[in-house]
Amino acid sequence: MVSRRQTVRVERFAKPSEFREFFKALYGPTIAAYRAVATEPDRVAALDRELDALAAEHTADGVMEWEYLLLTAHRRN
Repeated sequence: MVSRRQTVRVERFAKPSEFREFFKALYGPTIAAYRAVATEPDRVAALDRELDALAAEHTADGVMEWEYLLLTAHRRN
């Protein structure tokens, strides 16, 4: 097995709220987090602020670099 760390350049989000809304609507763990606090408006607002802060912290000029780990394995017969 071979592993490599790589990055992908993301230019999709012009502002932090776009990042938040994307993950809030489409990313399973984030959807679950919002469902868990859905009946508590203060916690929903806090989660919104935290996601906005996360995006702002990792964005430079509207660009984010996301790191991922690529694993390549070969099956032996």
